[in-house]
Amino acid sequence: MADTKGIRAGRAFVELGVSDKLTKGLQAAEKRLKAFGEGLRSVGTKLAAIGGTALTALFGTAKTFADMGDSLDEMSARTGVSVETLSELGFAAELAGADMETLETGIRKMQKTVSEAIGGSKSAADALAQLGLSVADLKGLSRE
Repeated sequence: MADTKGIRAGRAFVELGVSDKLTKGLQAAEKRLKAFGEGLRSVGTKLAAIGGTALTALFGTAKTFADMGDSLDEMSARTGVSVETLSELGFAAELAGADMETLETGIRKMQKTVSEAIGGSKSAADALAQLGLSVADLKGLSRE
């Protein structure tokens, strides 16, 4: 080998040297491995960012549902109407362009009118009659 140097020391013979082709091949392999590692790191960073975004959206959605549940529960306590019924009526109200606050106001006015009609109010009884209802029709029914 032309690129190696030999040293004789007594009876032992040691050759020191590295082939240039081997060194270049190892350096090229090292560069490829580093590039591959950088590519994996880049993909991992992007996936972590996507995962973080998804978790943020998930927690935001969970908070919205929790807030809506609390709101319905509080409205149920104020009106005496079940959460399930309020949820259904709320959906219908939204389709009609109203919001939950308007729905609650309507329910409370309806309950007041029915209560006044049962109590003998002529104007409340007349208002119900315009809807085709009478006090006798409404007595004994649940608030819903």
